[in-house]
Amino acid sequence: MEIGLAVGGAFLSSALNVLFDRLAPHGDLLNMFQKHKHHARLLKKLKMALLGLQAVLSDAENKQALNQFVSQWLDELRDAVTSAENLIEEVNYEALRLKWEVQHQNLAETSNQQVSDLNLCLSDDFFLNIKEKLEDTVETLEDLEKKIGRLGLKEHFGSTKQETRTPSTSLVDDSDIFGRQSETEDLIDRLLFEDASGKNLAVVPIVGMGGVGKTTLAKAVYNDERVKDHFGLKAWFCVSEAYDAFRITKGLLQEICSFDLKADDNLNQLQVKLKECLKGKKFLIVLDDVWNENYNEWDDLRNLFVHGDIGSKIIVTTRKERVALMMGSGAINVRTLSDEVSWDLFKRHSLENRDPEEHPELEEVGKQIAGKCKGLPLALKVLAGILRCKSEVDEWRDILRSEIWELPSCSNGILPALMLSYNDLPAHLKQCFAYCAIYPKDYEFFKDQVIHLWIANGLVQQFRSGNQYFLELRSRSLFERVPESEWKLEGFLMHDLVNDLAQIASSNLCIRLEENKGSHMLEQCQHMSYLIGEGREFEKLKSLFKSEQLRTLLPINIRNYQFQLSKRVQHSILPRLRSLRVLSLSHYVIEQLPNDLFIKLKLLRFLDLSKTWIKKLPDSICGLYNLETLLLSCCYFLEELPLQMEKLINLHHLDISDTHSLKMPLHLSKLKNLQVLVGAKFFVGSSRMEDLGEAENLYGSVSILELQNVVDRKEAVKAKMREKNHVDKLSLVWIESSADNSQTERDILDELRPHKNIKEVAIISYRGTKFPTWLGDPWFLKLVKLSLSHCKVCDSLPALGQLPCLKFLSIREMHGITEVTEEFYGSLSSKKPFNSLEKLEFAEMPEWKQWHILGKGEFSTLENLFIKNCPELNLETPIQLSSLKRFHVIGCPKVGVLFDDAQLFTSQFEGMKEIEELFIGNCNSLTSLPFSILPSTLKTIWIFGCQKLKLERPVSYCNMFLEELRVEGGDCIDDISPELLPRARKLDVERCHNLTTFLIPTATEGLKISDCENLEKLSVSCGGAQMTYLDIWDCKKLKWLPERMQQLLPSLEKLHLSNCPEIEYFPEGGLPFNLQGLSIWNCKKLVNSRKEWCLQRLPCLTELEIKHDGSDEEIEHWELPCSIQSLEVSNLKTLSSQHLKSLTALQYLRIEGNLPQIQSMLEQGRLSSSSSLQSLDISNFYDLQSLSKSALPSSLSQLEISHCPNLQSLPVKGMPSSLSVLSISNCPLLKPLLEFDKGVYWPNIALIPIICIDEECL
Repeated sequence: MEIGLAVGGAFLSSALNVLFDRLAPHGDLLNMFQKHKHHARLLKKLKMALLGLQAVLSDAENKQALNQFVSQWLDELRDAVTSAENLIEEVNYEALRLKWEVQHQNLAETSNQQVSDLNLCLSDDFFLNIKEKLEDTVETLEDLEKKIGRLGLKEHFGSTKQETRTPSTSLVDDSDIFGRQSETEDLIDRLLFEDASGKNLAVVPIVGMGGVGKTTLAKAVYNDERVKDHFGLKAWFCVSEAYDAFRITKGLLQEICSFDLKADDNLNQLQVKLKECLKGKKFLIVLDDVWNENYNEWDDLRNLFVHGDIGSKIIVTTRKERVALMMGSGAINVRTLSDEVSWDLFKRHSLENRDPEEHPELEEVGKQIAGKCKGLPLALKVLAGILRCKSEVDEWRDILRSEIWELPSCSNGILPALMLSYNDLPAHLKQCFAYCAIYPKDYEFFKDQVIHLWIANGLVQQFRSGNQYFLELRSRSLFERVPESEWKLEGFLMHDLVNDLAQIASSNLCIRLEENKGSHMLEQCQHMSYLIGEGREFEKLKSLFKSEQLRTLLPINIRNYQFQLSKRVQHSILPRLRSLRVLSLSHYVIEQLPNDLFIKLKLLRFLDLSKTWIKKLPDSICGLYNLETLLLSCCYFLEELPLQMEKLINLHHLDISDTHSLKMPLHLSKLKNLQVLVGAKFFVGSSRMEDLGEAENLYGSVSILELQNVVDRKEAVKAKMREKNHVDKLSLVWIESSADNSQTERDILDELRPHKNIKEVAIISYRGTKFPTWLGDPWFLKLVKLSLSHCKVCDSLPALGQLPCLKFLSIREMHGITEVTEEFYGSLSSKKPFNSLEKLEFAEMPEWKQWHILGKGEFSTLENLFIKNCPELNLETPIQLSSLKRFHVIGCPKVGVLFDDAQLFTSQFEGMKEIEELFIGNCNSLTSLPFSILPSTLKTIWIFGCQKLKLERPVSYCNMFLEELRVEGGDCIDDISPELLPRARKLDVERCHNLTTFLIPTATEGLKISDCENLEKLSVSCGGAQMTYLDIWDCKKLKWLPERMQQLLPSLEKLHLSNCPEIEYFPEGGLPFNLQGLSIWNCKKLVNSRKEWCLQRLPCLTELEIKHDGSDEEIEHWELPCSIQSLEVSNLKTLSSQHLKSLTALQYLRIEGNLPQIQSMLEQGRLSSSSSLQSLDISNFYDLQSLSKSALPSSLSQLEISHCPNLQSLPVKGMPSSLSVLSISNCPLLKPLLEFDKGVYWPNIALIPIICIDEECL
């Protein structure tokens, strides 16, 4: 049998349960109908019809796959029940509203008890509004009930008790890979092997069927320590079925270069940036789940990777042999597991904590079940997850004998084992699992959010139950765990095949908008998600105008960036979605919402406004009587909450964490049903410590501020912090002032000791001289992050060394500290001090002089050490930090001695076996750096503000492994010898005012020189075949670029010159033929000689940018190459239409400056005849008054106009139909004509998907 629509019954059961709860005999809702007997009878008829339909629901589910009429009947029933539920929820909402208003009337003669006993009745007007709907709904349900007999449906009164199982107490360790040792070692060997032929790139395909473990194998190798050490750069990207070069390129850039998603949406420019990021680096890239068989598309993508260092590798995982053959040679075929290994894996998951020898019958049947899984790890794990909670052999035999094994696994793309797993779920878990179909493949979701969404949709009643359901699905391997990190909580994923199962199970009730569903499916859809980004929400969501049943609208943010939300979405689309229970606007740049929005969305139960720019919530939010969850975390600009928040009588969960501008509202105490408050802030004085002690609903982060107002220990005890076991992040803040009694301050802090579950602690401006001992108590087994700052009178640090899980420690502005003594490490009798610490920071400690190092294995895991502005610190005693990778020293002049003295330097760094990055700043005592004895692991050095530093010619062999050097501000540097940097790939030299000549080292791939005002000569030593970009800024005396650039810099792709007024000509012979991008800013002499540039000889030039001051001379026959795709010109008055018409490949054009010829073309047409032009940016045309439609090519997709103060007319007949983005800013005469829904030109532009006026998205 198929399972396609089976879950429809589960969703129906949930809706019916909600209805029966509302229609209970003694419920508030029925009491509201006392004056309206006719309507009360309708409600009874409604309930009777629902009971009759519920009785045959189970039989209908079983028959729907074999009988299309039953399937159609179920669809009609679902629509009718949905309408009934929405109608009853409206009535319930009205009942809640009336009850609240009556209870809060200021009736002196009426006590609270009397108010609660009043006969509250719905108004006649309200009944008139719902009468027809209620009658139609009852009639529809009764018609469906009449069809029961004709369809042959039987009543089934089986137990409705929800099955509950106790999930395993320990999650399965996904890191163990069964039976893949040979494949793992083979793959690692191939990654570490470097071809003698010196090939830059090799592709290693991994091929195998779905669920066989390709991705698991790739992950295991990707995280192997040998692989981590071998590759300087790694990135992982899931390609998936829909091949999209733009998405792949952008995703890899974000992984590799922390690329700003909003900075560029041009594929060519993105690919150029990616190539630059990879150039010359030894990288490992994993392209997971590749399906595309188009060789040309693969070849275009592969060309982005061919300029990496020798030994770079790409791993490709795919189910298709043809893809593996196309992308690489010698694929690793991941086969199914042997029977023996299959049983080991199955046994591990199904019989965990049980001895197989004590259950011989289970072992016998289990081996047969494992054999039916055909050696597929996913099937084995999922099916074992079912049986883990079954102890009777008959239950195991039922699985073994199921008819589902006889179904072909390809009938719907779902493995029989997965179908069995789904069918084994009780109804309440089926609907919860199917709801997760709204998450895209490979999307990481979080447990608490999922549970809140279940609750909001009536699938779960309480958070505790939801947590149990989630763990049950996790224990069945339907959810896979993703470990937590410093920046995020533990997340979860669904395997692609499990995600497919959820989609089929949801039966189009849950839809991901990107998947081009038909309009009929959108009308049926109840839960929808879509990918957030690029401001195209209106274009995506306008299809929802007819989605009257929609209950969930969930934007999915893959990369955690923020985006604009169109006003059209806020005003035209959202108010229509009156059935919404779940609405998320997280990550949108929203400063305010329409005042009446929540009047329309009265059924909302879950509202997520986190990470928005909202300053004030609309008052209408207080009318959401059904609202259960409100998320406001990271709303940094939120200043206040509405005064009538107490009207949110069903609010259970409120998150106001990281709302820095929000003070703790006093009226939150009136929210009587609030169970969870995250991010609470208590200001001692306006709040009492007793209030904090009585708050039993505190979760997550808690801040206690103005602690100087606490009088003594007795008052601090009242906070009861040791009892608050759900608080995992605590901030304790004093306002800086002197204390009368240091011991009292210590006693107060001692009584604020948190519960042992605490994970993060921050203590700010503490006024005592000593810390209490609890700060270093090893019983804090979960404490991973500790910050002590601005505690200026403390004269010693607490004993922190024995905190077993501490990973991040920051100590700042401790002015009373002169020594870090042995006390800091705690007791040395048991474990090595700081055995989990990964990052240590000392900053702004003006009196700190000595750091006592024990030399007994402390800091054994420390990778990052930052010391900033500690002017008296002396580090003559070697710090033996074997795992240290990054060492930053800023504003510590006495530490500079360490680098000047070769013997001290050697003794200090010989224990740093893993050091990769050295950062030295503002150390004026530093005069030299011993390049000849730098550690071989050191890859990057950054030096700034060391004015006495000289980089002199070395007397001996230099570090051959240093890859990057950045020097800023060295007045004593007059030369940088190439011998210092024999292998350095990237050089950055800034503000070295006495540097007069620079000889580019042979291995350099990228060079930036800026603000070197006396630099006169730049040359290349023995050829710079590796150099790909040259960037020169503010070198006022530089006259010449390197001679013979064409021959000596053959690989140069990017050349940028800015504010170099003395450069007049390019070198003899011209620029290198491979040059792709040329940018010239404010180089007057060079621009006036542009006739000599001979750019038409550069076949690869695709990007040209010229910024000038408008004083260019008229030059005839200045030719541009037809290969140019991107042209940016500023104040170049002689630019003409002839130049533009010759650019047949032009895609992006930006013109800035009051240029008469260009203005004429904009007003009269003829700007560009190119059919390739996609993006046009016009700026600073002060006299431009109108824009002609004929000036805009029919291919145009993006138009930006800025700083045109006299522009007041757009094309009368509208914009090109191809236009998808219109951005207009600082055009004051035009702005009122474009006003949302009112302006004269609004009808002409209203259908453009993205419209931004003065940075506001309409």
